[in-house]
Amino acid sequence: MEESDLSTNAQQHFIIGTAGHIDHGKTALVQALTGTNTDRLKEEQARGLTIDIGFAHLGENATIIDVPGHEKFVKNMVAGVSTIDLVLFVVAADDGIMPQTREHLDILNILQVRKGIVVLTKIDTVEPDWIDLVEDDLKGLVTGTCLENAPFYRVDSLSGKGISELKSAIESTLQKLTSRHDRGVFWLPVDRSFSMKGFGTVVTGSILSGTTQTGEEVEILPGGRKSRIRGLQKHSAEVQSVRSGDRAAINIHGIAKDDISRGDVLAAPGLFKASKKIQGKVRLLKNSAPLKSNARIRFHTGTAEIMGRIRSIDGQRIEPGMSCFAQIDLEKNIAVRRLDLFVIRQYSPSFTIGGGTILDAHPAPLRRKNLQETLHQLQALEKEDPGELIQEQFLREASGVATLQDIIAKTGLSENIVTSQIAKLEKQGTLVRVSKKSLAHSMRYQQISSQIENYLQEFHSNHPMRVGFSKAELLQRMDKKLTQPFLQFCLEKMITEKKIRDTSGFIALADFQIALSAQHEQLKDRLVEQLLKSRFSPPTPEELSIKLGENIQTIASLLTLVVTEGLAIKAGDDHYFHRDMVALAHKNLIHWLKEKEHITISEFKTLVDNTSRKYALPLLNYFDTIEVTSRNGDIRYLGIGADE
Repeated sequence: MEESDLSTNAQQHFIIGTAGHIDHGKTALVQALTGTNTDRLKEEQARGLTIDIGFAHLGENATIIDVPGHEKFVKNMVAGVSTIDLVLFVVAADDGIMPQTREHLDILNILQVRKGIVVLTKIDTVEPDWIDLVEDDLKGLVTGTCLENAPFYRVDSLSGKGISELKSAIESTLQKLTSRHDRGVFWLPVDRSFSMKGFGTVVTGSILSGTTQTGEEVEILPGGRKSRIRGLQKHSAEVQSVRSGDRAAINIHGIAKDDISRGDVLAAPGLFKASKKIQGKVRLLKNSAPLKSNARIRFHTGTAEIMGRIRSIDGQRIEPGMSCFAQIDLEKNIAVRRLDLFVIRQYSPSFTIGGGTILDAHPAPLRRKNLQETLHQLQALEKEDPGELIQEQFLREASGVATLQDIIAKTGLSENIVTSQIAKLEKQGTLVRVSKKSLAHSMRYQQISSQIENYLQEFHSNHPMRVGFSKAELLQRMDKKLTQPFLQFCLEKMITEKKIRDTSGFIALADFQIALSAQHEQLKDRLVEQLLKSRFSPPTPEELSIKLGENIQTIASLLTLVVTEGLAIKAGDDHYFHRDMVALAHKNLIHWLKEKEHITISEFKTLVDNTSRKYALPLLNYFDTIEVTSRNGDIRYLGIGADE
């Protein structure tokens, strides 16, 4: 069969990977399949072993990743295998099962590789009976793993024996493979970075989700720098766009080669944050030793390897074959997503001991007092019901709100699923729309609504003569992580539901009424009288306190009340003018401007009893605010609200 026969499904690109022990013929097999020697490093060619991952094309819609088999380079093997659709599990017929055969199979199982073909190589070096024995051993080894139902093929890469049949099997398997789950948001773990003369920095990797195109912006994680795509290649050909499942070479603008490397991620900008702590479901291999709390490990996910420490959420040691929720504290920042798979290896000597699934990429600090809450949250994040998962994510949002893209990034669900579920939850009233792009869980609104009502009840009890809580002060008392638009939305919704009222910027419970005693009614009348008598030179609250023989808190409450009742207006920080004086000033000001077109502060003073500038200026600024006047420098003109 010719390579061109492998192009029958050109709409979808597949990534094939090799796995197996050192010197079992993986690189020779890839060369026999593709004609390409994937040992690109001089050291690899000199030593005759694969050190790093290599790449070759098979037809138009498949790339083969050749991974190293030596135990020293398992970290490179994990980086290659983490993105594959189909594995060629290679075992040399003359050696049979070896240590990295077992370890690579464990890694394939942990990373949930979807499909596999077991390939027995070097069949010309041994007798057929021996090959039968090796195959029987292998069938026992793969029982209960992701390769349990994998077909077996026998080949000799040097003579070409069995290669045609293996190509046919690969083609048949690829045709039956369904598309990998696409979360809809661009995400590419970087496996290589290099510089090309005349082009600059180029990175390569397998796109795990989403699409991107030339000219689009991407973010480099975990660092957070942004760049723009200058050019794209797929299958060694220039293209304008690439998508999930493609292996791509991406030429990025303004980033030095040394500023991006294997383990970094190219992602859609503004959606993901780096983290040094993750929580997830961990399972130790049955042949692993127990892990004590806070044991040091090597953590592998995507193309990254980072040292860290692991502990079960309940603090108990993790036993061989056991699954549990755990937290991993890493020594460096990493870019990960919910549902990303990971491998853990013992720190020293290094060998694979287990792995798992990331459930929370940005967990809250793990403390003894919140262990049960943390376990509940992880159980919720483990659920497969998309509606429940989306609700849980909205409830966990510290800001109170989230956008469609936020939820896609944090849940790992596809855009189609998130869009339909949000529409359903919004229709049910479970989610409420805060703005065009952001929504909140109705329970978060109810929590904040109850909190505001409690604040106001306490306030009214302590200040029965005050109209209400200043809106600015009320918002200051709320959780600082909540966004101001969300808090404003909550206030407006509470007003619509007649839970509260807003009177000139003062918030009160809807049924609250000021009930002044006879003494305070008399005091209010005397205060209003003082404002009227003082005309355009009103006393400050402190001066009123002295004149009326009352404490400043009571005077302040009464001043707020008379402003609310329309008996006075507040101009500036501490100037209160009687409404009759404001009306007189307004009348004189309009008359002047209609006759002379503009007015200065000195001219305005002549209209208000030649009062001093400290009173005239706040009053004139008040007229600017209500648009009776329009200011240009120190000159005022008639404003659009002059006739109102």
